[in-house]
Amino acid sequence: MLRVACHAVVLLWLGGYLAWSARQTPLEAVLAEATFRVEPRPEEPSPPAEPPEAAPEPAVDPPAPEPAPTRVGRAELARGGELLDGGGDFPALSCSYEDFRSFREYARAMKDLGARFVVVRQRSIVGGVDVENGVVAEADLDAEFSPRARDYTGEPGLANLARAARARFGGDAVVMMLVPRDLDAGLFGGLARAFHERGESHDDYREIRGRYERAASGGVRLRVDSAIRLDGTSTPVDLVFDLTEIARLGGARA
Repeated sequence: MLRVACHAVVLLWLGGYLAWSARQTPLEAVLAEATFRVEPRPEEPSPPAEPPEAAPEPAVDPPAPEPAPTRVGRAELARGGELLDGGGDFPALSCSYEDFRSFREYARAMKDLGARFVVVRQRSIVGGVDVENGVVAEADLDAEFSPRARDYTGEPGLANLARAARARFGGDAVVMMLVPRDLDAGLFGGLARAFHERGESHDDYREIRGRYERAASGGVRLRVDSAIRLDGTSTPVDLVFDLTEIARLGGARA
């Protein structure tokens, strides 16, 4: 009877472990080695106790019209999909979001494009993050996501949530963001075509730098400012991608 009871305990433990393991989404199925680095927003200094008298407002020229975004169509989606499947072969991207008033506003805009914040531990997605409500929750992975996760190491706007994630899942847990696969496919395919039209290749570069912006329509744009060559030299790049339109194109294809 004791032997039977021991066997039963072992089977129950094994069954519970397998059920837990089945809920873990392998990170290798979602994430590539090269991530998409998002630069933290600098913390604004505290205002002075007694602000100086306001000076007369200078004349301000009307804002210049927004440049036309780089064209992205189904051909770029297909080419970008091939590049995503190539893993870490595409240059790393480093971007900021200073055009947004706060990290929460930026996060809300990206969520509207289909992005999801997740908790990652030991190369597995173990939970989700609700930035709007400031809680760690279940992962909401209801679509196909890009293997290029967004890395938010050092982001002040996620400090409390990152601490909560580590307390719940372990000290090596980190918060990342996943975006729909077609969004990055369109972006990568558009960048590859743009470099080709310059007589270059994306393989000539190790890093691409840019910044997220609010479009006049309320959507999200990514302005690419520069790229770092393999030898470390920087070259200017003046490209704008309408991420909202790319997301719509990917949704229409689905």
